Amino acid sequence: MWKYDSQIGALYIKRLPDNRYGFIFNNVVWESSHSPEAEADNIRSFTTGCYEWDSMEGLIDYPNDISEWQWLQDPQ
Repeated sequence: MWKYDSQIGALYIKRLPDNRYGFIFNNVVWESSHSPEAEADNIRSFTTGCYEWDSMEGLIDYPNDISEWQWLQDPQ
């Protein structure tokens, strides 16, 4: 699981039960992609379907790619 502490709160990318990688904000899975890198790209481009995040385009700092996210061990 990856975490990014954004200006609107913690964002997560986590492997889902279907082996896709989901974007999680406020305990909601907003979308998923085939890889964590692809999901990070969607978040970077503000195309997630999460209004709280997508509406911040051009207003806040954001991670350029998955290397700027913090790796956390997946919870059991």
